[in-house]
Amino acid sequence: MNKSAYFDVHTTIERVSTVNLLEKLAEASDPKPYPIVRYAQVLKELRKRSATTGNEQQQIEFGRLVANSLRELAAELGLPENHFSVDTSGDPLLVREGTGQHWILPTHFEGGAYFSAPHADHQYALPAAQIPRIDIGRYVRFGKGSGINAGGDITIGDGAWLSPGSLLLRQDHSAYGRPSIGARTVSMTHQPGVVLRDYAWVGRDAMVGWNADYLGLASVVGTRSFINGWVGDYSIVGDHGRILQYQPFKAFLFGRYDLTVEEVLRISDWGRVDEDWLRVHGEERDALLDAGTDLSELADLVREVTHPRSRALLLKPDSLRLVPLLAQGRLDIATHSPDLTPHVLQWAGDHKALRIRVRSDLTSTELPFETAGTFHYNKRIGYDLAVSEHAPDTPVVPLAELERTLLQGGVLITDVRNLPAGGERPDNLVETHELLLGGRQYKAFKKK
Repeated sequence: MNKSAYFDVHTTIERVSTVNLLEKLAEASDPKPYPIVRYAQVLKELRKRSATTGNEQQQIEFGRLVANSLRELAAELGLPENHFSVDTSGDPLLVREGTGQHWILPTHFEGGAYFSAPHADHQYALPAAQIPRIDIGRYVRFGKGSGINAGGDITIGDGAWLSPGSLLLRQDHSAYGRPSIGARTVSMTHQPGVVLRDYAWVGRDAMVGWNADYLGLASVVGTRSFINGWVGDYSIVGDHGRILQYQPFKAFLFGRYDLTVEEVLRISDWGRVDEDWLRVHGEERDALLDAGTDLSELADLVREVTHPRSRALLLKPDSLRLVPLLAQGRLDIATHSPDLTPHVLQWAGDHKALRIRVRSDLTSTELPFETAGTFHYNKRIGYDLAVSEHAPDTPVVPLAELERTLLQGGVLITDVRNLPAGGERPDNLVETHELLLGGRQYKAFKKK
């Protein structure tokens, strides 16, 4: 076959003199610059200014400059006021403890911390409404030289910390297409957004890849780690997301009390928090394990599809009864409530089951995949098993969305109360079993 058979007739290459690409695009987009070009220009100018940021007061003032610049950009592009939000409210806090003291500043950027612009030349016709959203909470610290590649939505909760040199990447130069320099010619805003929950901490020189759509509440990404999958609530992870430790006592504290940043800073004896938590867990553990429930029928079905390398998804659990059974391989738990989280993490730590992730952002429209969903190239991604419990007064996740998360041949087990009244289901889900667990009726389906 002639090599020209592989050439894209819609792709042209022209030799040109060296130019400032953003300026050239701005000139071409008469009568006013393309929205994505203005977005890139604003972020580029802010990055330049960040390099000159010095003392703490300058870091605070630069945070306000970021907030104002993005607010003005939203107005210029006709976007809603909350499309960009950087909360710089609050006073500097001087925390004295023991013989020392230190500052906690309102949302601020240390020298060189930045948002980087997407490759505007690849998507200059992008409508303003599709420009990535930015939502930053209170008392967020952007460490020296930390960077966020703002090619997808960015949400960062209160008290989060990006340590010096850490990076959040919202781009994906696919290795499955053009090699090397050609791989950069891709759009970036198709990437999933990333959410850093309150008090999430990205360690020094750590890198958060494009498929890490969620860094959980008070989670920690270790120094110089690279992760490319989501991190569960109250988990400490190392390279490639390997779970090193859980912190159920923090899950207990934050789940029980609605603490302000100032109140969190007043807690120094975390050992006492842990003691109180272990007492509560000891009192509630047996009831939550529900050891009297006969799970033999379910166990037989689960053993057919799980193995040490399998992946299972558990939705909306109201007890621990299924956790030991499903934790034979990797287990992801998605819930709308934080109440069970500390008990799950305590059980996992006690049993050295360090392959369990919990996230408390469950919605009725989108479920977590092994990483971030459908953004995987040429990889066999999905769950071998998904189990959907029923939680009263919460939205029911559609069967089609449950089916989407499964591998081909994967099994779905759901409480019948989650099924549509008319009995409709996706064509590639085949009913295989009916089960009775603890007085509740379940049905099992297999994905063709």
